[in-house]
Amino acid sequence: MPKQDVVLKLNSIGDLFNAPDVNPFAENEIDVLGEAALPHAVRQMLARRIRHWHEARLVIQLPPDQITPDLQAQTRAAVRRYCTAKIEDNRLTIRLSRVRSAIGLAVVTIICVAVIIAALILFNTIFAAAAETVGVIVAASISVFVWVVLWNPMDKLLFDWVSPALENRYLHGIMDMDLVIEPWQ
Repeated sequence: MPKQDVVLKLNSIGDLFNAPDVNPFAENEIDVLGEAALPHAVRQMLARRIRHWHEARLVIQLPPDQITPDLQAQTRAAVRRYCTAKIEDNRLTIRLSRVRSAIGLAVVTIICVAVIIAALILFNTIFAAAAETVGVIVAASISVFVWVVLWNPMDKLLFDWVSPALENRYLHGIMDMDLVIEPWQ
């Protein structure tokens, strides 16, 4: 088989979308892991960094008695529907994550500004007569507080979208790949 093939050995075509029970005694990787085969294929593709979709094939191996004449066309249509729905779900996840992160970042920014203003007021009133060491310790503590509070919403805003967006790229690729159903080997 060509190097770009993603081969899924399944007990039934339903295992492509539905997770079978975990069975560590099975020979088949999908059964051992107890997960749906198509998301597993996406992870395989992410790990192997498949870039040339026109050279790659999604090969589904089934027991010979499970293969019917129209199964390949039905499966291709089902894979397309699944990928389309999953892409839209990922887009909604990205949008929701961005909105929540932006709101969270705005809230913690307001809190940080309030803490900094309070610190400035304290430095000009109560801590004005305090030793310089006390001022440095308070300023360093406020700086650490601000970075810790801002870190999580900023991280989510900048990086949470990457994984679903990358998955969408591979789901588009799966829709463009040749799909082949063949008997177990």
